[in-house]
Amino acid sequence: MSLPRLIGLRTYVGNVNAARAFWWRHFELAFAMTAGIGRHRLRDVAWELRPGGEFCGTRGPHGALPVFAIGDFGRARGYLLTHGIPIVFEEMIPGLSLLIFLDPDSNPFELAQETDPDAWDIAQRKALRTKRRRDAPQDEPLSLLGLTELTIYTHDITASVNFYRDLVGLPVGLSYFAHVHLVAENAPVVLRTTRWRCKAPAQPHGTEPIFSTPDLAALAARLQEAGFPLQDEEMGFVVRDPAGVKIHFRA
Repeated sequence: MSLPRLIGLRTYVGNVNAARAFWWRHFELAFAMTAGIGRHRLRDVAWELRPGGEFCGTRGPHGALPVFAIGDFGRARGYLLTHGIPIVFEEMIPGLSLLIFLDPDSNPFELAQETDPDAWDIAQRKALRTKRRRDAPQDEPLSLLGLTELTIYTHDITASVNFYRDLVGLPVGLSYFAHVHLVAENAPVVLRTTRWRCKAPAQPHGTEPIFSTPDLAALAARLQEAGFPLQDEEMGFVVRDPAGVKIHFRA
């Protein structure tokens, strides 16, 4: 059975050149400039920096977040703090250490390191949660080891599972810690609950995922029958999920 495939990310920024400079300086990611849009390819996912982004008034985790693998959580944390890049969420659980930072336009992105579950020490988590953890300052830019998943935050996990599983067609994998893992053809899609709500959902901001789907017409019919309005665009359509996140679909 063919599954929807993540083929693109569209991040809205206030100034494309400033955003390109940010990603190059801190992560050595080069975005080519074409027709006013910054473009970078993450293997089979095309990432765009688009102009017109405005701060939505919410700095906490919300919307759709690309998740990048890293090799050293402590080094990444030390680098972000050294360079004044805001960290708005961080966690250490058995098997995973992660943090969410903001770019200069207050768009959230996640960095995650897989760890040995048997080596997990609750004291490290306590130090992190109580702000007592200290990581050495770092000057060298961070290396991202690839896009490992797409996280989508929601205020109603049941409604979002029904949307992505039953309508979009992403099968459910694991479910734990109030997180639900679904499977696209080339990337996990993780639904997580959040209390943060966008204060200006109509204005362009954040990152919007783009999926290809094996039967665009059938997907459109399911979404419309379920009461989700569609907006036509070049090569497909866009729809808002139950949390208001814009999702683009292509044939």
